[in-house]
Amino acid sequence: MATSMKRGIIFLAFLSQFVHGAPSLHMYVKQGVRGYVRELKGNQMPSPGRPAAKGRGIPAEICIYALVNLSQVEPTPKECFYKAVHGRLIKTIKSDSTGFFETSLDTGRYSLFIRLGNLYYASLTDQYNNLAPITVEDSRLTNIDLVYRNGVTY
Repeated sequence: MATSMKRGIIFLAFLSQFVHGAPSLHMYVKQGVRGYVRELKGNQMPSPGRPAAKGRGIPAEICIYALVNLSQVEPTPKECFYKAVHGRLIKTIKSDSTGFFETSLDTGRYSLFIRLGNLYYASLTDQYNNLAPITVEDSRLTNIDLVYRNGVTY
């Protein structure tokens, strides 16, 4: 009788996983930012019948600042790279080997930079010249792909 009861419990545990789905590896953060760091290389010229490349996920260091304007960075001769960011650093996190990252953040507006060696990389701006802006809302996750364009041509 005890053996059949064990089998029943194991079956119910298996059935529960099947019905509800296996738990996601990344369900820890309830409010903040989640996404991937991706690297694009080479020729990215669009062509008929070929979907746009998403890039390959890469491990990277991500520096999260309170919203940063173009006037608060020291540019380098290379476009989208900055020697220094003169803003309030909130936190630094790392993406895993697939490029995935997530972290909790308070509600607010932030700028996300990819740190490459001693330089910061951000390729997007909004209409107010804020670099790599994101908004975190109450009890929500903001999803974003940070794309590093490494020698990309269009």
